[in-house]
Amino acid sequence: MVRQFLTLLLAFAGGFLAVGAWIWAPKISNAMSGLVSVGPPSVSWFADANRIGRPEVAPVIKNCIFRVVDVGPDAAKMQPSAGYFILKAGSMQTSISSLAGKPEDLRSDYRTVSLAIKWAELADCIYAQDDRELCDPDNRAAMVEATTKFFAFAQQAEASKPPISAGEAQAIENSKGKLLGALKNHRRYGTLVAADFSSFASPEISRVLREEKQTRDICKR
Repeated sequence: MVRQFLTLLLAFAGGFLAVGAWIWAPKISNAMSGLVSVGPPSVSWFADANRIGRPEVAPVIKNCIFRVVDVGPDAAKMQPSAGYFILKAGSMQTSISSLAGKPEDLRSDYRTVSLAIKWAELADCIYAQDDRELCDPDNRAAMVEATTKFFAFAQQAEASKPPISAGEAQAIENSKGKLLGALKNHRRYGTLVAADFSSFASPEISRVLREEKQTRDICKR
C-alpha cells in the first residue's frame, strides 16, 4: 500500500513538472539562459568540461528538439532548452515510476517505448548534422546524453513484462542499428571517445568504443 502511494505521488510530481515546463516554457528558458551566463561552471556526468558541455544549450538542439517534442504552434515561442527540459522531465517521471514499481494501469511500458523512440529520434537528428558539429562540447554532450538515454530506455522496454509488441521491438532494434553505425563512425573520427560516456554506458555502447579504433581527428585544427 505504501509503495503504491509513493509510486502515485512520484508519478504525479513528474507529470506536474512536464506540464509545468510546457506552460511556463518561456520563463524556464530565460532562467536556463541566466544560469548559463552567470551561474557556476557546468558539471558533466560523463567527462571533463573541455570535451563535454551542457546538452540543453547545444546548438544542434535548436535544429532537432521540436521534431521530437511536439508542442504544436507554441514551438515558435518556446526556447529549444525548454523543449529539451520537457523531454527530460518525462524521462525522469518514467524512470522514477519504474524504480518504485511500475503501475500497470498507467501503461508505463508504452511510455518507456515512446521515450526510447524519442531519444533515438533526437540522437539520429543530431548525428545527421555535419560531422564536425560534434567538435562543439555542448553538441557532443547532447549526443552522448541522447544516445545513452535511448539505450537505457530500450533495455528497460525489452525487459518489460508482459513483453512489448513485435512492432515496438522491431522499431527499437532498427534504432539500435542506426545509432550504433553512427557511433562507430564518430569513434573513428575522434569526435567521440570512451571517456565521453559514463561507466554506466550500455554494453552495446561500451563494445563499440572498445572495439573501434580512432583513425582520424576531424576536430584537429
